[in-house]
Order: sequence, then structure tokens, then C-alpha cells
Amino acid sequence: MVSLKTLGKTAIYVAIGGITAALVMKVKLEDKIRKQTYYKDSMKLLRSHAGAVQVLGEPIKDLSFDIGEESKKFGGGKVDSFTVPVKGPKTKGKYYFWAELGSDERWVIKRAELELQNEPNRRLLIKGEREA
Repeated sequence: MVSLKTLGKTAIYVAIGGITAALVMKVKLEDKIRKQTYYKDSMKLLRSHAGAVQVLGEPIKDLSFDIGEESKKFGGGKVDSFTVPVKGPKTKGKYYFWAELGSDERWVIKRAELELQNEPNRRLLIKGEREA
């Protein structure tokens, strides 16, 4: 028979291994998304927007996002309202962008908005037309 102490240790090692594997997978998936053209172009757009730089400060950093939720927003050559937490020295916020795969097989950022942590009911339009 295996002692209860041995079973307990084994359970802890298996749990730690499982959690570590899940975290490694999450980081690898995020890195894969961060290497996509639509993601790089949208972040470049945010970092070059004077208003965003003014309210967030420089450098603007992108933070970890919810892969499970964001992966539901892909399909048919579109990225629908992808949300990336961002932060700068002055404040934090959420960056939303919409993209489409053009006829020339290049991604086009159709709309981008920045929501600040301290003003969740307002968004700064980074790209796109204002809604009436």
C-alpha cells in the first residue's frame, strides 16, 4: 500500500505540473497572437497616437489578455473587438480594435478605441469614424 503522505505529495506535484504547463501554453499562445500582423499594426497605431501617448504616457505596454475570450472574436477574415489591457506610466486602460483581411490578403485595422481605467464610460477614438 502507498502511504497517505506519498499520495499527498504526488497530488501536489501533479497539480504544480499541470498549472505550470497551462501557464506555459498561455504565454506561447499570447506570443503567437502578438506576432500576427493585425496585432502588431494595431499596437503600432496606439503607440503613435498623440492622444493615447498623452493620457497613458510612454512607454505604452500591452499586458496579458484573456485568450479564451479573445479567440472567439476571429472568423471569416475578421477580428471583432479584440481587447488588450494596456498601461503607461500615467494610467491603465483597455485597447479595443477591429480588423479585416483585405482582398490583397493584408490585415486592415478598421477601428480602434482606448478606454481608460479612470473613465470607463468614455473611449478615445484612435482610428475610425465617430458614431452619431
